[in-house]
Amino acid sequence: MEIKKFNNYKIKWDITSETMIKPGLERIQEALNKLGNPQEKHKIIHVAGTNGKGSTIAFMRAISKEHNLAYGSFTSPCLIDVHDQIQINGNNVTEDQMDKSFQKLRLAGISGMLTDFELLTVVAFLIFEEHDLDIVFLESGMGGRLDSTNVIQHSLAVIPSISIDHTNFLGDTIEKISWHKAGILKEHGKLIIGEIPQSAKEVVDKEVKEKQAELIEINKDFKMIGKSYTYHNHQFSDLMPQMLGSHQLSNMALAITALIESEYTLDEEKVQRAVSMAALPGRMEKWSERTYMDGAHNKASIDALVETIKQYFPNERIHFIIGILKDKDYMYILKRLEEIAASFEFVDFKHERALDANILFKHCTHSEKRITKDINNIDLISENEEVVTIVTGSLYLITELKGINR
Repeated sequence: MEIKKFNNYKIKWDITSETMIKPGLERIQEALNKLGNPQEKHKIIHVAGTNGKGSTIAFMRAISKEHNLAYGSFTSPCLIDVHDQIQINGNNVTEDQMDKSFQKLRLAGISGMLTDFELLTVVAFLIFEEHDLDIVFLESGMGGRLDSTNVIQHSLAVIPSISIDHTNFLGDTIEKISWHKAGILKEHGKLIIGEIPQSAKEVVDKEVKEKQAELIEINKDFKMIGKSYTYHNHQFSDLMPQMLGSHQLSNMALAITALIESEYTLDEEKVQRAVSMAALPGRMEKWSERTYMDGAHNKASIDALVETIKQYFPNERIHFIIGILKDKDYMYILKRLEEIAASFEFVDFKHERALDANILFKHCTHSEKRITKDINNIDLISENEEVVTIVTGSLYLITELKGINR
């Protein structure tokens, strides 16, 4: 008998080999059936993709707030603890709300049926069911087609980007990964996509055709030209997001389009105000005047980070604090960051898949580099006026550093 712990919540969770024989979506659907299928109560925008999921949802949350829409969101991974993954109108779920959901799980006899992420997905749906929400924003945990969030029967699908990541689970080609992402599209539904490779687009087109769905593409159906957004008769100008990076304009446009397609009337001034305030922890997050945090951990996100740094800090000395998971392409990450780095600091952090800092140090070809074995010795509070510090490589690293430097 194994005890699974979500902060202060303990449930006796008996995951046996017999339990795991069933496919994940079948397991979670069986559990939700016992609970009256709370996942079908609300209108849902389902977001999958390699990068940009969190930012797109951040824009949708900000726009919804400005338009007085009641909304819920389920995202991953957590930044501090499990409570920040489930939000109602921008507020983290409370201990009392989670406790109430766990009581429902016990009464329904769910114990033993689900893995950790499946359990959290069910808890999110139970909490959303308790509220009269206009819209729910749902982020796919990994992939899409076989992800536990894909248990929903109706949704508007959004894919900001597709690139190589999670190859151990999703496959080692763009085509295989695209098959997983495109799987969130529903029969006769709608799919909104950002810029994706042609090989991914071919997989998406096939999925759209098979499901007799509608595809809505950036730069074809809706566009960002400078600071202006256009889609059919919808036009919004002077859009200036605070989140750094040209890729955020694309994520912003996806968010606006998704809310329009969800049949909400958007006001230009409210959209302008919303996108200027939208922020996402761990994505070029300004920690202090000279320190930023960005959870870039794959080729596409590292490329975007490098371009963002070149754009906003062209004449600055850049100091990187880095921790990476073992299954990431750390050689590519090091190579790209070495192009713009003044110095490196490699750190060990508490995650079962964390790559040893010694390995990063060994493979880094930069002359200015060091290792910090004890993460508690990293001080992000004291300012170093000589460099801009960027913490990157993993959201798990960022989460741990935030806890230490609060």
